[in-house]
Amino acid sequence: MTTQERFARRRKKLEEKLTRLDLQEARTLQREQAHDEQIARDLAGVPGHFAHGLNFYKLFWVFFLCCFLGVVIETIFCWIASGRLSQRTGLVWGPFNLIYGIGAVLLTVCLHPFIGKSDRWIFIGGSIIGGAFEYFCSWLQETVLGTVSWDYTGYPFNLNGRINLLYCLFWGALALVWVKEVFPWLNGFIERRVSKTYGVVISWVLIAFMLANSLVSGAAVLRQSQRYEGVPATHAWQQVLDDRFPDSRLAKIYPSMVRVEE
Repeated sequence: MTTQERFARRRKKLEEKLTRLDLQEARTLQREQAHDEQIARDLAGVPGHFAHGLNFYKLFWVFFLCCFLGVVIETIFCWIASGRLSQRTGLVWGPFNLIYGIGAVLLTVCLHPFIGKSDRWIFIGGSIIGGAFEYFCSWLQETVLGTVSWDYTGYPFNLNGRINLLYCLFWGALALVWVKEVFPWLNGFIERRVSKTYGVVISWVLIAFMLANSLVSGAAVLRQSQRYEGVPATHAWQQVLDDRFPDSRLAKIYPSMVRVEE
């Protein structure tokens, strides 16, 4: 084989390689374009739908779905990390946790104006909002119920054991994923899958259920605190809670909740 033939063969191989790279790049660009178009369609939603835009019904459905999805995701994560299933719910009826739902609504309302903006500001905003929300939840639980469900005292850069820098950064990363990917998909899902005809009625049924669930859950934990302090059941509601939600049952529902000793 002559030198000229070798150069010709090399040139042919190089051209074939460049062609393959061009095809791969074109496919990548097509996938990115299709993804961006889907995000745009999801954010546009369905005009005329009862939950169109960022109204009360949309925020409730974000809250409700995330109360459920958060429990599912955390349960799977803990199962993978520890190899065992554990209870991650926050309410006495059903696999729901208010922290996930309220957190999702906060991120949605506060960061919605940043959709399409720099990732840096979404990350910073999410870190601040998430950290403040987590601190408030911990403080409120300890102040009202005398219990805590998490304690970051052993973590570096923690604030009163309620939050720490690492988890604030996690909140920032979560905010990025939420604003860029999850909320657009959830927005489209709600407006396309939740019945336009019966959606309002279904919404109010679920609102009533979540309110009742939250009130009973709070009352059950409050009554547990009263039992711990030796307060007798002098009212009918206290007796009902003692019968339906004894300490043994609440320990299964809230396995990570511990009492703060004075």
